[in-house]
Amino acid sequence: MGLGALLVLSAGGERTGTGSGDTLLLAYGSDPNTLNAITASDTVSGLFQRHVYEGLAQADFADPDNLLPSLAESWEFDEETLTFTIQLRRGVKWHPMNLPDGTPLPDREFTARDVKFTFDCVLNPHVDAAHIRSYFENPDPKDASDRYRIRVDVVDDYTVTIQWTEPYLLAEVFTLAAVPMIPRHVYSVDEYGEPISFDFSSREFAEGFNMHWANGMMCGTGPMMFREWVPDQRLVLDRFDDYWGEPFHFTQVRIRAIPNTNTMVQMALQNQLDWAGFPEKDQWLQSARNPNVQAGKVNLVEYDFPGYRYVGYNLNRPVFRDREFRLALAYATPVEQIIEEVFHGLAMPVTGPFLPGSVAADDSIQPIPYDPSEARRLLDEAGWRDTGGRGVRSKMIDGARIPAAFDLMIFADSRTFQTIAEILQEEFRRIGVRVQITAAEWALFLDRLRSKEFDAAMLGWATGWTRSDPFQLWHGSQADIPASSNHVGYRNAEVDRLIEQLRVTLDEAKQEELYHQIHRLIFEDQPYTFLFSEKATAGYDARLENVRFYRVRPSVDMREWTSSHPRLLGR
Repeated sequence: MGLGALLVLSAGGERTGTGSGDTLLLAYGSDPNTLNAITASDTVSGLFQRHVYEGLAQADFADPDNLLPSLAESWEFDEETLTFTIQLRRGVKWHPMNLPDGTPLPDREFTARDVKFTFDCVLNPHVDAAHIRSYFENPDPKDASDRYRIRVDVVDDYTVTIQWTEPYLLAEVFTLAAVPMIPRHVYSVDEYGEPISFDFSSREFAEGFNMHWANGMMCGTGPMMFREWVPDQRLVLDRFDDYWGEPFHFTQVRIRAIPNTNTMVQMALQNQLDWAGFPEKDQWLQSARNPNVQAGKVNLVEYDFPGYRYVGYNLNRPVFRDREFRLALAYATPVEQIIEEVFHGLAMPVTGPFLPGSVAADDSIQPIPYDPSEARRLLDEAGWRDTGGRGVRSKMIDGARIPAAFDLMIFADSRTFQTIAEILQEEFRRIGVRVQITAAEWALFLDRLRSKEFDAAMLGWATGWTRSDPFQLWHGSQADIPASSNHVGYRNAEVDRLIEQLRVTLDEAKQEELYHQIHRLIFEDQPYTFLFSEKATAGYDARLENVRFYRVRPSVDMREWTSSHPRLLGR
């Protein structure tokens, strides 16, 4: 069953939390193209899944370098054999789930077979999970048996071992916390309850998994369970009363589809939403004069969010093959002007893929200054000239005259993205580069990125304050893989070598040195025009209590939230 055919998607099974209680009202902009926890990689599906799916461990919000037990009760690591021996929590139940014809699937307990199945799905090269799989891949395999750097084995129902073939700087995180566990009894069967394939590494299984009948639903072990998804309208979660851990305070979470950010903001200011991001900084500042804000009914907040914005260039397009062309675009980008005029100073420039002030960032690298004259000089020297006198440069590449023109894809329904794109369009016009702006809904945006059917795209990456693995985004082995995060097709042999060395380096001082070298090389190549890291701005209903902010994404932990008074269902 394809996603396009789904109207109202419901998991079925006995419902919990549908009586009177406290409802948390949230909002999202555009529908994701899947709710499959393994193949989804966008922020909206992350919002949907956050309290439905769980990993073996979870990040400690108060201490990002520390992991707390979750589905794993405990674990040990053997440094000699590079093996994690993981003891699973007993008595954890999967949420109830029905087949498409309404037949209930048997109730199941979470076991080691689910762990093995989850990793089998991730490691199947035909499953659309390159964004996760890349962390486990050997970048230079000798043969098929050498493709992956981990081996997962079931010892008994509640014990599993995960062995790495070589040291890895983020082994603990990716063994325990980075992969959400999914139910074997759901995702291994077709819509009739029959096995898709007994070989979870096969293409046949992957095709059934990528288009699975449950991809518009969710079945996890978390404190909230899937009730329904009505595309373009809402997602509803109910509290799971059989949850193994601390129950969620709210009996229901309703996430409304509100594609217009102005509408979303106005609803938050009228206490019709409990929490909403305010993406437009001018609107957030102006909201301080709103009567509900001044009366203390709505709280406005700003906080650090680990991430950065950029314009990424499809390096397979002839126009972007020249480093000088990309560098010229960076010189023509008025980052400081954008920060002041669009973000009212609530952002800071970035120079590369690591956040300023982090261990990984080389803070000696200075942002490329706004200098249109230097941009024109670079284009002239690289052979980009306006031979037709029409204000658009061109250059002979591989026997064809290529115009200095491209399509810039932005996320629709965002005034901020549109404003930035129009600034760039005008600045680039002044140096002889023509830009066409195309606004795309989020699902289409993601599809075009994954298939690399775009020229340039304005986007952002959420990162972490702690050490990260640049392999997924920047290693050349990921450049041609569909759905990989290296959607611009970046290749640099020296960066590849440094990334490979970094991944097996456990000495922190040496890691920092390698990070800085990678930062500088990517900065010099300019596969992105790196823009800025912005402060997140939001508003929330003053009834919410215990709202704290952290360095770990998504910067708030809704499991802590309580309320001074309930928002009754149906109100």
